[in-house]
Amino acid sequence: MGLLQTLQRRLLHYDSPSRQLQQAHFDAARNLAQAQFQLADAELSQRLWQDVADRDLDVDRVLNLLYGCWFQEDPAELRAADVEFQARRERELVPGVFEHC
Repeated sequence: MGLLQTLQRRLLHYDSPSRQLQQAHFDAARNLAQAQFQLADAELSQRLWQDVADRDLDVDRVLNLLYGCWFQEDPAELRAADVEFQARRERELVPGVFEHC
């Protein structure tokens, strides 16, 4: 019975494209934090930043997760920092009522 339940959970698990993209940004921030702050490995950091560029990830979003979040290992902290960043970005991009004048 355990195998059947495991298969059902995996088959029914769906990650939306936005969730997958968010996870890609989280993974990049975690890897960069480890390379830059824990290992101080400039070559690895450069390769990871190149990976961010190759995957066309949002550099500002990764930087926000890297420097705007104290604990990159904590998914809740990453989500909170990302939600705040996205909300701030929306406020800045959405023109006000009279900004078109």
